[in-house]
Amino acid sequence: MRNIITTTVQEEGFESILYPGNGRKDKLVIVMSGSNGGMTLTKQEAEFYDQNGIPALALALFKTPQTPKNLSRVPVEYVEKAIAWGKKQGYEKIGIDGTSKGSEMALIAASMFPELSCVIVRVPSHFVSEGLSGSGKNKAPSGTSCWSYQGKELPYAPYRTRSFNILKMFLREKEMHIITFNRDKDVTPETLIPIENIKAPVLMLSSTHDEVWPSYDSAVYMENKFNEIGFPYPHKHVAYKNMSHAVLTKLPWIYRMAFKSERRNPKECAEDRKAMKKELLDWINNTWQ
Repeated sequence: MRNIITTTVQEEGFESILYPGNGRKDKLVIVMSGSNGGMTLTKQEAEFYDQNGIPALALALFKTPQTPKNLSRVPVEYVEKAIAWGKKQGYEKIGIDGTSKGSEMALIAASMFPELSCVIVRVPSHFVSEGLSGSGKNKAPSGTSCWSYQGKELPYAPYRTRSFNILKMFLREKEMHIITFNRDKDVTPETLIPIENIKAPVLMLSSTHDEVWPSYDSAVYMENKFNEIGFPYPHKHVAYKNMSHAVLTKLPWIYRMAFKSERRNPKECAEDRKAMKKELLDWINNTWQ
């Protein structure tokens, strides 16, 4: 019987599901999804690693029974405690893989906790943004940071637009086109994630068809920063030309409906995903030493 383990905030300080892969103990990947919240996509991506023999910990950030309702002041301690727990389970090395908003958490955690020895960020952001509250047509900026540590909010870049008419934008653009809101932020030095403090190889996966936020620009920024400072660890940026913001190993049908590039170029997007799977597995198995 497979040894799938669940943890709770009440007992361990974080909510997660551990998928053991082939039972190896040399590496464990903490997996996090984005502003969708919940665990559906997080579990999907953790299961991808599991099916390829790599242990993965699907980590809940918000919108689950044990975590905050909204993407607001989510504790970085979730990752910190997950690292410590993984070590207690006998895993020698801990890595992290964050998608979209989860990329912010991944980069923040990697800049703070040197125990993280591998970093993967999909459609990333190189700075901390304002959080979100509400849902559907009532989703709006929270007036708080997405993340907190030791009870204090991390400095964040606020939205200048204070209300989002996502439905109107969808009807106009025929897709989940909210990049306008996400480009219009006041990014200041204190909101930048100190990626120079990371002590691990970093894989950045972006999309040139990202209509949610400018992940390609963020990945280019980080790539240039790493080169400028002589970052001593391997770092690589792969930009996909067809895939949407949904840089996922398996595309849920609703995302095909949400993004024009997925609807218009399904074959090319499938090829991008196939290449991305290979990139992920190669980074975990070979680059991460």
